[in-house]
Amino acid sequence: MRHYALLPLLLAILPAAHAANCGGLPALNAPTARGLCAGIVADGLLQPRGIALLTDGSVLVSEMVRWDAPAGRLLRFTLQGGGWQRQTLLRKLDRPHSVAQLADGSILLGEVGRISRFTLHNPAQRQTLATLPARQRHPLTTFTLAGDSLYVNVGSSSNNCEQASAAQRQAGQCPETAGDAAAGVVRRYLWTGSALQYQGIYARGLRNSMAIAVHPSGSVLQVENSRDGIHLPLGLANDNELPHDELNLLQNGQHYGWPFCYDNAVTAPEFPGYNCRQSTKPLRLLPAHAAPLGLSWWQGSHAPAAWRGWLVIGYHGYRQHGQRVVAMPADTRGLPRGAAVTLLGPWRGQHGPAGPVEIKSAADGSLWLTDDRNGQLLRLAAQP
Repeated sequence: MRHYALLPLLLAILPAAHAANCGGLPALNAPTARGLCAGIVADGLLQPRGIALLTDGSVLVSEMVRWDAPAGRLLRFTLQGGGWQRQTLLRKLDRPHSVAQLADGSILLGEVGRISRFTLHNPAQRQTLATLPARQRHPLTTFTLAGDSLYVNVGSSSNNCEQASAAQRQAGQCPETAGDAAAGVVRRYLWTGSALQYQGIYARGLRNSMAIAVHPSGSVLQVENSRDGIHLPLGLANDNELPHDELNLLQNGQHYGWPFCYDNAVTAPEFPGYNCRQSTKPLRLLPAHAAPLGLSWWQGSHAPAAWRGWLVIGYHGYRQHGQRVVAMPADTRGLPRGAAVTLLGPWRGQHGPAGPVEIKSAADGSLWLTDDRNGQLLRLAAQP
């Protein structure tokens, strides 16, 4: 009788223990596409944002910590004894975001207004390689490294150029988008082996390029966090479905519309005289206010066959289209060629709606991502 009394307890524990394992990691309590699971590499992080998968197998993660003070950190995670051990490399950073490893093994780090370089054996000795224009509304430094080219976001200082005068609006002018220090652009730099050489503005008309990615074929893709408040000048009840966020194929010298146009080259109500036919249309419209912050391709021979080569986007938004990671089939140039499928989410964590940020494809066939709202570093992979 004593053994039978224990049986219901064992039946309750065993399924839970099995479900809580994802490749040796605690499983995230979130919906995943069939055949996938998400494991929690680290918890209790403070607004984690950028990820760099290093050649030695360790992982760098930038923590913003807070928005109102230079209190950010850079962490290094190393697999030791069957678990991921964390080490703090740098402290008191100014809202760090992107991080990447150069071919020589040194590290690039993006903070507000600058990009610096350091070595892993001496992280405290940092060298500023590039100074960026200061922006109030979208100050974070996001970049992607492709070979020797570095593509860097300079976000806008406004929602939709509210500071423009009536005459400027009528003439189709926005002061913050003019000149070489323009906002709402993607800059290009060249790494020479010792310095970053500024190559000029690569693309304009991009309100806030929080994710840029370069495909092995050379395609440069960007996801656009589009404007807010369009319901006010349009007289709509709300803006939950307008305007759409965007996926853009960036090409040198092109203008992608912001703040003069939205969606597929529709003239913004604040700039009625602007001819949007001269702007480049999005490659694809994304859900409104999805707030895409992560962009990658699920690459490599170890990636799950069902998703291999697919374009992956993380939707950070707190509204109905956010809190998830989606994927689209892609062609040989990395361009989407089908409908989006949800890989992970939508989900809520201990601290509220999920907020996926950076997404990186690892050589072992997994996807790594950060959730800054719930303070987690996650690994999405095929179910063992």
